Amino acid sequence: MRYPTIFLKLVVLLLLTCESLADIPPLYRSRPYDIGAFDRWPHQLYHSSNAIGPIMNVHEENPQCYNESIYTVVPYWGKQVNIPGVMLLDTKGYLVWHTTGYVTADIQYFRGEDYIVSLSEDSSYYALLNSRYEEAYHIRSGNGWQLDAHELTLSPSGTALLVINGVFAVNQTTFKAPLGVDFILDTGFQEIEIETGEVLFEWRASDHYSFEEYYHFQPGDGKTEKTAPDLFHVNSIEKDDLGNYLISCRMMSSIAYVDGRTGAVIWKLGGKANMFKDLSGGAATAFNGQHHARFHKNGQIVSIFDNGNCPGRPVTGPTRGLTLVLDIDQMTVRLQHEYISPNSVLTDNSGSMQILDSGNVVLGFGPNANWAEYASNGSLLCNVHLGPETFFNSGEIRTYRISKSPWVGHPQSMPKIAVDDGRVYVSWNGATEVSMWSLSGTNIEGAWEKSVFLGTFPKDGFETEISVPTNPMGRYFFISALDRAGQVLGSTPAVKWPTEFRPGIVHQGI
Repeated sequence: MRYPTIFLKLVVLLLLTCESLADIPPLYRSRPYDIGAFDRWPHQLYHSSNAIGPIMNVHEENPQCYNESIYTVVPYWGKQVNIPGVMLLDTKGYLVWHTTGYVTADIQYFRGEDYIVSLSEDSSYYALLNSRYEEAYHIRSGNGWQLDAHELTLSPSGTALLVINGVFAVNQTTFKAPLGVDFILDTGFQEIEIETGEVLFEWRASDHYSFEEYYHFQPGDGKTEKTAPDLFHVNSIEKDDLGNYLISCRMMSSIAYVDGRTGAVIWKLGGKANMFKDLSGGAATAFNGQHHARFHKNGQIVSIFDNGNCPGRPVTGPTRGLTLVLDIDQMTVRLQHEYISPNSVLTDNSGSMQILDSGNVVLGFGPNANWAEYASNGSLLCNVHLGPETFFNSGEIRTYRISKSPWVGHPQSMPKIAVDDGRVYVSWNGATEVSMWSLSGTNIEGAWEKSVFLGTFPKDGFETEISVPTNPMGRYFFISALDRAGQVLGSTPAVKWPTEFRPGIVHQGI
């Protein structure tokens, strides 16, 4: 029985004096965490910021997952989450930036800059957040279609590709549905001019898929608009250098390649209308309820997050990531690599797969608050729980996609400082370039040029706890953020010296 040892370590972690780090670090293979002993949504609060940070449980770790210039983007929501938000985490798993009001996020490139692309909480628009965390652009669907939460991708030509949906009366001339099915939930995609909102291209699934390709007639019978069945469920879209589109239709368990001029389907991979010969005995085409299809190596390879589960089909899980090698001339496909979910987790909806520049592969498991990183050959490197395993697939805390990307953040706000029971805490939400904190004293509030330097403290985590001298050097003190070269990036307001000191740290919200 290991519980007493684990609990003792946690108590020591929370109660011992910490001179430079105020954050709760990730736990390691904590069984109490995974059965919900630390709440159904383990998270921590801070003294100097209203940001919310994660408390994670690391099951596997490997130095190959760590890169100081790469950040993990974790959008989250769920039944245990009061307000949806986005977390940006450093390579050690500590919070770098937190905001609320968004339900998806990843980092993409547009016109020479990186942007955090996020869907608003009410799903009315996508925002492109610049390095100052400002909403530089808003993108909405056009032509009367509803904006779909599944995807916004910035194309190589600088346009926006987004998934759309809407309930429509069935036109039996163009889409042969069973008698009595009068309405369907149709879906497709649009290519949008970002600055003007003009719809440059539009495609709808019902023009190119038949009812017979659908696996299960649910959740409605289609007799009314409210019971229109979700037949297609497009959940990813990408444009290649040839100007054509790669899409994923979940309810058809099908990947399609679409002509960028005519909208005609050039080929279909998987599903009932599969056009490829599977050289891997079915392993390359039997994906089920898939997400996040992407091209690699000029279209020679397709990566897919295979849920292994979709309404109307037998479960084929566990959930896995796939890379498939396509031969378009011979119309063959073979399995290159598969990345099996840790503990054979089954993800019944959402999920993501990302191939990093290093060749490593990151899988995010949607309603399972979990992500994992693999070597290119499929071996598991790192496995992280963002919530208790007991509540996986319950909707307590969930993500849609999890990704890792370079990012440089220069928030417009300044660092924040707090004094609590004689202890001093400092943080700067979103600032990625802070290496050290510099403490200074002054007799004149706001007179930084007449201050006295009192020492530096390394930044390691979101919030740093600093021990200030017990003999005040002036009436006020302030703290400045320094980059790796020692240059000042920003400073907190000046505050009065704390009058009480005591050992220990403040409990931070387990």
